[in-house]
Amino acid sequence: MDLDTYYKLIEELEKHRGYGVHTGVEEVSKKIGQPYDATRAIRSQYLQRKSIKNHYKVKDKAGSLYKEWKEGKTLSELALQVDFPPVLLANFLMLKMRFSKKKTKEIMKNTNLVKKNLRLKKELDEIIGRDELYTPRSHDKQSAEGNRREDLIGEWLDEKEIAYFTEEDLRAGTVEGKTPDFLLKKPINWHGDEYNWIESKASFGDEYIHRKNHGGQVSKYVELYGQGILVYWYGYLDSLKSRGYTIIDRKEMGLK
Repeated sequence: MDLDTYYKLIEELEKHRGYGVHTGVEEVSKKIGQPYDATRAIRSQYLQRKSIKNHYKVKDKAGSLYKEWKEGKTLSELALQVDFPPVLLANFLMLKMRFSKKKTKEIMKNTNLVKKNLRLKKELDEIIGRDELYTPRSHDKQSAEGNRREDLIGEWLDEKEIAYFTEEDLRAGTVEGKTPDFLLKKPINWHGDEYNWIESKASFGDEYIHRKNHGGQVSKYVELYGQGILVYWYGYLDSLKSRGYTIIDRKEMGLK
């Protein structure tokens, strides 16, 4: 994806307020002519970065927002008002209600622990039920999605009878340092070049994500194992730089 198209997607997605991962995605993907899953991934990543950026600004307003909540505004209404994830906002306000951080965390996993404040429980059930980014359930779902993507690459390698060590195999063998998802026992030939490892990311490769992946993991794989392949499941920006590895998406591997 070129940068102009990416920025057009962000511009259109910004018109759809709220923190629903799928909100506005179908409309925007059709308007800009990009795949639904790539547009959804871009929205999800954009929302997460926006919440990080606004974290302390909203936290500083927690006292006045709690006052508005007591006066009748719902958690959902307040979250939309300050353009912040409802679940994270609820965490701030519950501290103002004198719940400890530990208790707040427990309640987010089980709202039945709220015994007296039925209004709070009802509103928590509502926002937790539709959250796709910031609850234990959503984290588990994201982790499971990543694992399914890795399994498909494993099946792709198996079909080609390419032997490999998985990340779990390497860790079980007490390999020191960073470990890719798949370390190939023999190099694979990909469009005329040989590669020794494959790393799968269930995300869209934008500049921010790629800088983190390159600096935190992928550059280390190159140092340890030589050339490799980095798979961004939902596509990537054409402008991404790579050194010692090739960037592709799942479709280039023939995976759906």
